[in-house]
Amino acid sequence: MSAKTVLKFFDKRDLECSICLQRFTDPKALNCLHTYCLNCLQDLMRRYGKIRCPKCCQTYDLKDGDLKHLKCNETISYLVEYVEKIESEKPETCSRCANQPQNYCSECEMYMCRQCIQQHKMFPTLANHPLYTLDTDIEEQSEDSLNCQNHPDKKLEDYCRTCKLPACEDCKHIVRCYRNQHKVIPMQTALNDINLKVTETMKTAEEIKRKLKERLDVITKERSEFESNLKLSRTAIEIHEKTIIRKVKEETKIMMANLTQIYKEQSKVIDRQVKSIESKLTQLNTLMESIKKTMNKPTETENLASYQTTITAVGNDAAADELDKSFAKTGITPKFIPSPKLVELMNHEGVGKLITVGGVYKVNKEDENISVTKGQPFSVRISSLAESDVGKLTATLSNSSGEKSATEVTHRKGEYTVTGRCDLEGDWHMDITDGDMTHVIGSPVSIKVEPVGLVHTIDNISEYKDHNKIEKVTDVVLDTDGCMLVSSFSKDLIKFDKSGGFVSKIQIPQNVKVNRMHQIGNGHMVYSDTIEKCVVMSDNQYQEIRPFGKGVLKYPMGVTVNHKTRMLYVADRECHCVFKFNIDDGSLLGKIGSEGSEAGQMNKPKDVAVTNEGHVIVADFVNDRIKMFDGNDKLMKILVGSGKEDGKVFAPTGITIDMDGNMIVSSNDKLQLFDQNGKFIKRIDNKDDGLDIPLGIAVISQRPRRVAVANHKPNNVKIFNY
Repeated sequence: MSAKTVLKFFDKRDLECSICLQRFTDPKALNCLHTYCLNCLQDLMRRYGKIRCPKCCQTYDLKDGDLKHLKCNETISYLVEYVEKIESEKPETCSRCANQPQNYCSECEMYMCRQCIQQHKMFPTLANHPLYTLDTDIEEQSEDSLNCQNHPDKKLEDYCRTCKLPACEDCKHIVRCYRNQHKVIPMQTALNDINLKVTETMKTAEEIKRKLKERLDVITKERSEFESNLKLSRTAIEIHEKTIIRKVKEETKIMMANLTQIYKEQSKVIDRQVKSIESKLTQLNTLMESIKKTMNKPTETENLASYQTTITAVGNDAAADELDKSFAKTGITPKFIPSPKLVELMNHEGVGKLITVGGVYKVNKEDENISVTKGQPFSVRISSLAESDVGKLTATLSNSSGEKSATEVTHRKGEYTVTGRCDLEGDWHMDITDGDMTHVIGSPVSIKVEPVGLVHTIDNISEYKDHNKIEKVTDVVLDTDGCMLVSSFSKDLIKFDKSGGFVSKIQIPQNVKVNRMHQIGNGHMVYSDTIEKCVVMSDNQYQEIRPFGKGVLKYPMGVTVNHKTRMLYVADRECHCVFKFNIDDGSLLGKIGSEGSEAGQMNKPKDVAVTNEGHVIVADFVNDRIKMFDGNDKLMKILVGSGKEDGKVFAPTGITIDMDGNMIVSSNDKLQLFDQNGKFIKRIDNKDDGLDIPLGIAVISQRPRRVAVANHKPNNVKIFNY
């Protein structure tokens, strides 16, 4: 078939390499008959160390030097040369008229415009001539786009980047653009810029298209394998069922045969005993008849003695038969005892175990779709469904732009953990495969990476209140239902979801002014009340269970509980110390600190927290310090010192411990993150986020890491990702 004929059935894209998306140069054919540019194959070799066909995914064990010796696709080479010759010789006008040529007829060897081609096709003898479409669409479009819409007879000469408007020499708006110092460039420059961007966008789209096709091919192949394995599994189950049934029937048949043999043997013994007894009964009946005849006959005394001897002998034989009967009854009586191990095995394991195709491993349900903040380390857990691990897992973390991030896979007691972090926002996915490069169940894991910083502001808390509206927000805690509870020197507690949406308003039955709060589990909560100058424990309906410190506390602020020791800690602003109470009976156990500025002293402490190790952390307000005390109330160290710069605290008012054991501290006008040793990690807020005397803090989410803070002076709640 000649090139002229072949071109009739060819699309232009058939002459383009699917890797570089350009016309073939030095086309080389792989054994799968797919063709690519030599340079493209060499680039694949350099990047991946092997050749894998992008279309059929077949892998070739080739070296760089082997690529030059691949068979050249001569048909493609010849067609490329022929097309380039046609395009290079293309005249400026149609061979029949003055219009621009659109097609080339290889039979007539003529370049024709659209109108002439239509006339050409009207003749039956010419209708099937092979036609090649020339590259003229872009030129026509460019030519048309250079005409001004307001002045059709004028060419567009300028383009204003500020207004995003083109203009010819008669357009008046361009004068205003020059006067206002807009960015005005020549129209041809604007065309070049947009064409360059279009080309780059098309390349990106083609690359994504290629990857999607590759993924589709892989999925199609996996689906075929899945359906094949499904049929094999169904057949295997049926065969296993028949094997078990056949084995049970065989065992049952053997037991039934044994039972029949036992019956036959025992029947012979029983028949023999029956005949013996029947014979003795007959003998006894005969003797008894003879004995009756001796009645009133003294002359028969000798015969009677003989009868007695015979009866005694029959009696002795009967006693011996009783022994035989007893032995037969206890030694030979059949009884079926089912196999307890078989029943237990069937109850425990059934007839077998079914795992999904490629499903030796499974991503934990809660880890299939996760949200994290930018730079936040996270982990994905994978459980093994096999009795023993049979392979090694690998994980790849990437986003839609092709960016990749490192992962680490660890294994412990039948569970794998993949850890990673993403330093770019957006949608990422983690592909987790086993040793056979098969995706585990639940892979790929979808990961949404959110930006760090301010997420939402809940404005004007007073609008949600019925009581003490002039009082401002003091604290926020995470409720047992996953929502936030906000307090503000009132009996009104306002509930919001984690995104800041209003949920409900709660009114405490007692007349109180809630300052700070702490959840202690089982629906119970403790809060400091500024009316009664005490701390109150309430139930899940906010009814008072027990007060703490009446007559002892002067102005209770932050409260927390050590759940292991059952100890309640209360920071008292006016007593300049932290009081300790037994959470179960309310008894006073002592206090930490005294008034002063020495290392172990305090001045108006505002908040208190307990670390995972049981150490007590205190926000020393006037002394501008964060201090740590041990379980025996002894000062361990000053974790954070005084200062207005980042990494220091000035008038600290709130402190909490997050899920990683790090400290979050609010002070004056900022929110900061420190590790458990007081080392500064980062500032969570930005200077323009509007924090002004932030008080109570609550970590409301681990993935993504999210914290809410009661922003006192503006009377709002700020929610941050960190």
